[in-house]
Amino acid sequence: MNATQFLALVDTDRGELKDRIGRARQRFYKLARTADPKARRRGLDWNVNQVIAHVLCVARRYQAIAEGRDFRRARYPRELDQINREEMLAAMAPIPELLEKLEALETVMDEFFDNLPDDYTNEFHCGATTSGIILQINWLFDLLLHGEDIARAVGVKWDIHERDMLLLLREVVEVAPAYVKPGISPTTDISVILQIPAARPYLMHIHDGTLEVRPRRSSDRPDAVLKAPASTMVRLILQRIGPVAAVGKGLRIVGGRRPWKALQLGSCIESP
Repeated sequence: MNATQFLALVDTDRGELKDRIGRARQRFYKLARTADPKARRRGLDWNVNQVIAHVLCVARRYQAIAEGRDFRRARYPRELDQINREEMLAAMAPIPELLEKLEALETVMDEFFDNLPDDYTNEFHCGATTSGIILQINWLFDLLLHGEDIARAVGVKWDIHERDMLLLLREVVEVAPAYVKPGISPTTDISVILQIPAARPYLMHIHDGTLEVRPRRSSDRPDAVLKAPASTMVRLILQRIGPVAAVGKGLRIVGGRRPWKALQLGSCIESP
């Protein structure tokens, strides 16, 4: 999806993203250099060393695109799990070596993002087609959320600014149609409006076995209207927290014809 063709959940530009990526990158390096390589976040199979190796693998995918090469794409979400694990194991090295390799890719990645035309699109995992803005947000996504994984593994604080989470939510919403679970009945019909501070109200509508995402229209009659901070909604959709925890972090159902159906939306989307 391209920002020149539709109204995104929230607007941004390459300059803002470059600045936020630069700050996230330095925070990630600083934390990674002091983290226990063998520490693990509760609920995550990988230790700190493996998480950092994975982030390097993601950076190498950007390097491949920038150099006109291809990379291994997943056809469906659980295949992406397999690809991530295989690439991570092949990249494993001591943390200082991984970070040195990651730093060496900074210039390639920055120049790639700086020079992308406004109408650029790229095939993402699971058949999604993304804009250059979403590709850039995805790198911010990896630095911040995998930084959070490391911080939780070693028990240190890792704040993520709500504006960063709002940008991450834009990506999550735009690529979500590629993560619809196979085999959903074509009769399933669930429509939810996301009402997020500082963002456009956005519709997520499961129907005919697909997920439609777009700005809210005056004619929409959603089953539920969900209000929450972007940070809560990102973690809920990614299944990093459950509905009960989300309520504790500000999630509210504030409207809709059949508000109980909001709880069914998550069961229709694969976790990335």
